[in-house]
Amino acid sequence: MDMVNYKKPSKEQKYNLKSNMKTRCYNENYHKVKPDYEECTVCDEWLDNKKLFYEWVDHNFYEIEGESTVELDKDILVPGNKVYSPDTCIFVPKRINDLFVHIHGRKKNGLPTGVIYSKKTGKYQATVRESCKDDEVGKKKKSVKLGFFDTPEEAYEVYKAHKMAEIIYIADSYKDVIPDKLYQAMINWKFDEIAA
Repeated sequence: MDMVNYKKPSKEQKYNLKSNMKTRCYNENYHKVKPDYEECTVCDEWLDNKKLFYEWVDHNFYEIEGESTVELDKDILVPGNKVYSPDTCIFVPKRINDLFVHIHGRKKNGLPTGVIYSKKTGKYQATVRESCKDDEVGKKKKSVKLGFFDTPEEAYEVYKAHKMAEIIYIADSYKDVIPDKLYQAMINWKFDEIAA
C-alpha cells in the first residue's frame, strides 16, 4: 500500500529547487564540473512561470522518515531524458538517485559503464560502486569487483545483472514510501543497449 508522506516544502526549499535546476541546465561553470548537464534544459512552462513549477512541487514533494530531503530527478522516469518538465521529473531519495548516476553509456575510454580493462590479466573486469544508506551519504564508495571476462560485452552483462538486482532490491525496500510510478520505473528499468 502506497503510504507516501506528501508534504509542501518551504518557500526556501522551492526557491532552491528552481535555482539548482536552472544552474544545472544553464551555468557554464557548473558544466565544467558536471559536463553531463551541458545539453539539459528546463521546459518553457517551468522556465517562464515559477508559479507553475512551485505548484508542481507542492503536489509531488514528499519526505521519508529518517532520511534527508528528496532530490529532483529528470531521467529515472524517462531514461536518457535531458529536459526538466512535469512529465519527466519526480522526487527521489538520494540513495535511489545515486543508483542511477552514470548507469549507462560509454566512458571516455570507449568501454561500457561498469567495465575496466586490466593490463595485468589481459581481461575485462566488471565492477560496481557500493550503494550507501542515507546515513552513509558522503562517505567514499568502494568498488565491488564482479570478476574478469574475455570481452567487454561479457563483463557488461554481469555488471547489468548485478546493477538490476540492486535496483530491484532497493526499490522493494522503499516500495511503501515512494510514489508507485517511481517504483514501477525502477523495477522495469532497461539498460541503454548502445552501451553494450
